[in-house]
Amino acid sequence: MQSPWPGALWRTLLILAAAAGLGWQAGHPAPGLALGATLLCGWHLWRLSRLERWLRDGCRRRRPQPDGIWGEIYYHLQRRRQRRRDDTRRYIDTLRQFQEAARAMPDATVVLDDADTVLWSNPAAEDLLGLRSPQDLGTRITYLVRHPSFVAFLGRRDAQAVCDFPSPVGGQPLSVRAIPYGEANRLLIASDVSRVHRLEQVRRDFVANVSHELRTPLTVIGGYLETLLDSGDACAVKWQQPLRSMQHQSARMLHIIEDLLMLAKLEGQQERLPPRPVAVPGMLAAIAEDAIALSGEQQHTVRVDADPALWLCGHEQELRSAFSNLVFNAIRHTPAGRHVDIRWHADARGVHLEVIDNGDGIAPHHLPRLTERFYRVDRGRNRERGGTGLGLAIVKHVMSRHGGQLRIASTVGAGSRFACDFPAELACPRTSGGRAA
Repeated sequence: MQSPWPGALWRTLLILAAAAGLGWQAGHPAPGLALGATLLCGWHLWRLSRLERWLRDGCRRRRPQPDGIWGEIYYHLQRRRQRRRDDTRRYIDTLRQFQEAARAMPDATVVLDDADTVLWSNPAAEDLLGLRSPQDLGTRITYLVRHPSFVAFLGRRDAQAVCDFPSPVGGQPLSVRAIPYGEANRLLIASDVSRVHRLEQVRRDFVANVSHELRTPLTVIGGYLETLLDSGDACAVKWQQPLRSMQHQSARMLHIIEDLLMLAKLEGQQERLPPRPVAVPGMLAAIAEDAIALSGEQQHTVRVDADPALWLCGHEQELRSAFSNLVFNAIRHTPAGRHVDIRWHADARGVHLEVIDNGDGIAPHHLPRLTERFYRVDRGRNRERGGTGLGLAIVKHVMSRHGGQLRIASTVGAGSRFACDFPAELACPRTSGGRAA
């Protein structure tokens, strides 16, 4: 499109020249030029007032049709307004499609602002969380969903965390995540995980039932093998090596079954007995003796550094299982003649058990998977050393049930450190009478 500016400039110059010529004929060229400039400015002010009224009315009136530069101004304003209208319509269509897709989601979806106020929710949020739209819009979600674990979860503002709690509507188990977006908003997504929980329960029941069924025949087989080996007759002596191998493998299978039963028990118990003071220093001393016996001819050095006055409020059987698994794992995976250190202490951050060895260490890419069931860094060597691949999974569950966490650090060629960190409130110092205070 040709620019209107040259025409407007020539028109202005012609008007001023004509005004000056008329003034010159009258003998006053300067006043004539001033009069022409005044008339030109008045004309532009009139055009500007029409533009202002048109804009003030929201461009609803019919657009004026001037020519020249003012026509270009009206044209470009109208074009920009039309483009903005098209963009707005496109944004509204996109938002409508998003809302329709979110409404169709089977998961509860809630948009929260920085104060956890409900800005929008889909129909599934009413079925799973009990939120009503539009009645509950503008209300803090913690006033509507009051489960303690959910309230604590929102307060942590951890984008990677997941919260599991029963639905306030139907009681089915929910899994909730809060995903941050924008400057301070969060998208809350709650999923019904009833099917997953049922499958997990089926799996736990299957493992527990099979383990119970296998434990009895394996115990019988182990007893007969022990009787045969101790009989001393010629047949037993001739077949001693195969019998010893059978006894070793049956004992290993029995150990796996015992660990599976322990895991099933840890996963399946919903109601627990109240915690009791546990004499951890004495427990660690007994575990150290068992570790020395397990070491046998390998002659490991097991050193215990435990605060004798530091007891722990917890469940003794679970803690013994977790601590012994860590120590026995260190014995199995540390070369002969080296040492394993057991430390039990407390500081400002909580109560800690550390099992430190100077073995071969573990490569970094194995560390995140060590607590998975049956995961082994070296499968062949683990079987030879009697490991089941379930020990660290048991430790992880025990720590979770005591509100603690398992930390693992290892350097290839230098050794490993396994630390159990318990909350400080679980510490119960021993009194002079030998009981926990």
